Amino acid sequence: MPNCIMLRGIMLFVNRRSELERLDQFAARKEGGLAVVYGRRRVGKTRLLLEWAGRNDGLYTVADQSLPELQRGYFAEAIAQRLPGFADVNYPTWRTLFTRLARDAKQANWQGPLILDELPYLVLASPELPSILQRFLDHEGRDANLRVAVAGSSQRMMQGLVLAADAPLYGRAQEILELRPLSPRYLLDAFEIPREASERAIALYAAWGGIPRYWELAQDVGSNVVAQIERLVLDPLGPLHRE
Repeated sequence: MPNCIMLRGIMLFVNRRSELERLDQFAARKEGGLAVVYGRRRVGKTRLLLEWAGRNDGLYTVADQSLPELQRGYFAEAIAQRLPGFADVNYPTWRTLFTRLARDAKQANWQGPLILDELPYLVLASPELPSILQRFLDHEGRDANLRVAVAGSSQRMMQGLVLAADAPLYGRAQEILELRPLSPRYLLDAFEIPREASERAIALYAAWGGIPRYWELAQDVGSNVVAQIERLVLDPLGPLHRE
């Protein structure tokens, strides 16, 4: 089964089977816990997490670069989709928000998964957040059996938050997944290339690697690889010119 297919210019998620299996096993845990997903930009983290959330009655939230009080407001509004009334309160700190989250989730018997995408944005605005998450996972979140997943595109920051021996979340994660670029064999299905036309697949992979978002943009331009490069990369107005 291919990892992705193209339909009217939209790349649809249909695989990442091994990653989904591990995340599904995490969601099925009897106890709460932490999963970490990271990888370079455009590699497909968000699409994977949305698919996983949909399969497990999970809640996907994504951070931005707003001020901390706005970030907490957006986060509370997202949580209210599963816990009605959660956004009716202003939360002065992340600590008060997570304490209320654990209480309401336990009362509603909702155990996640709760997904916090682009965690580095939250940490840049609130450096105390990793320590708050550590306490939450060790105490209130564990008591509520909440499954929490954090994700981010900044590999340096994600490793510093989770993998470094002095990181607050070090040793807390039951799953740590680094998403890597897709294998070139999926190009044949994504671009509907006949098996005998492997030279075109080689040219496409040389241009766009295994990054799903690049494939999607290239497919919209047409089948000519040179034309794709000229429009997407070499044109100063192209969406990939600065990349």
